[in-house]
Amino acid sequence: FAWGTTVSSYGIGGLVGSILGPKFIGNYCGRKMTLLVNNVFLFISSYFIIFAHAWWWQAIGRIFVGIVAGIATAVVPTYFSELSPIAIRGAVGTMHQLGITIGIVVSQWLSTPSLDLLGSEEKWQYLFLVPCAFGLLQCVVLPFCPESPSYLYQTAGKEAAKVALRRLQSNENVIEVYLELIEEENEAVDPSKGSFSTADLFNSKDLRKQLIVGIAVQLMMQFSGIDAVFYYSTTIFYQAQVDDPELATTLLGIVNVLITILAVRFMDSAGRKRLLIISWVGLFVSYLVLTASFILKPSYDFMDKVSVAATTGIIIFFAFGPGCIAWFIIAEIFPLYARDTAMSVGIFINWLANWFVAFTFPHLLEYTQPYTFLVFVGTAAFFLFFTIKYVPETKGLSVAKVTKEFASVPLPTKCCGS
Repeated sequence: FAWGTTVSSYGIGGLVGSILGPKFIGNYCGRKMTLLVNNVFLFISSYFIIFAHAWWWQAIGRIFVGIVAGIATAVVPTYFSELSPIAIRGAVGTMHQLGITIGIVVSQWLSTPSLDLLGSEEKWQYLFLVPCAFGLLQCVVLPFCPESPSYLYQTAGKEAAKVALRRLQSNENVIEVYLELIEEENEAVDPSKGSFSTADLFNSKDLRKQLIVGIAVQLMMQFSGIDAVFYYSTTIFYQAQVDDPELATTLLGIVNVLITILAVRFMDSAGRKRLLIISWVGLFVSYLVLTASFILKPSYDFMDKVSVAATTGIIIFFAFGPGCIAWFIIAEIFPLYARDTAMSVGIFINWLANWFVAFTFPHLLEYTQPYTFLVFVGTAAFFLFFTIKYVPETKGLSVAKVTKEFASVPLPTKCCGS
């Protein structure tokens, strides 16, 4: 009970943070201040984990870690999207995932026992001073960054947005074009209606296609099976008789970082839809090969090496597809008045799916070996079909133009009698 509660508490915190960030703190503080306030939860989480004298302290600490992650994953992609010019919006949005992958590698590197850094029973508490150090760094650096011009336009007016834009752009013509795009987004909202609620989002026929696609792309990230692969990767390396399986898993994380860097380079040239299609084809094939290697392992010794290759392939194809695009796609397809609500709903579902996969996969693994990963062959095939048929290209398009693209997407706009 104690172990299960402690592990699952992270996901609970993530669900809370995904709502708390954009819908509550964000509405009153803006993007930048929300991220600064988030450090309070970070410091609290580290305190509970470092000084834990009972298991439930660890559980509380992980809840706060989840809140930090939930707020960050909901607010950072929106902040990046609203700061960046359309031409490089995808590349800037991908930087969020790049930061996540670098953080994973740093934590793996510090906690790998064979590297003799902080991965021991005597030193593990010091690991949680590392996020505190980065939190302090953010508290020093972030105040020098501008607030989101889109948020300022909504809350403080055009002149405040222009002041923020001047900190990002020196060309007045570019600033005026940027302001016109923000004004275009705001034309669709009636100020007398007040804030846009979750009920408004689900009841809006105009945004229903965007909502379906936004939720589907969030589910793509989690039902790609990436967490299940990382969960099982060390076991795969053990079976392949790799000398140091934990170190090999860390090296796999480095591959994840390198491919994400490539995704930054090609996100705005190749386009989101094309990268998603390539990603799902690659994941489909990689999961088939991984499953075949498990089935044929008793007959062929070299299948352990095939398992390693297939696992690496899964990491690569995930990294430049749903691993990057899911975080910022909602900010690209929803107008400003609905963006915070849509991001909150999307990231909440992302975290809910994360918890579901983490909870069910160990049981799935126990009862379905060696066919376990056929589940993700199925999800890859479904999401490939969904991407081709329903996901529009958003590369280089303003929100107004993306809205026009959705008009031709063959998704239903009627539900529940509306």
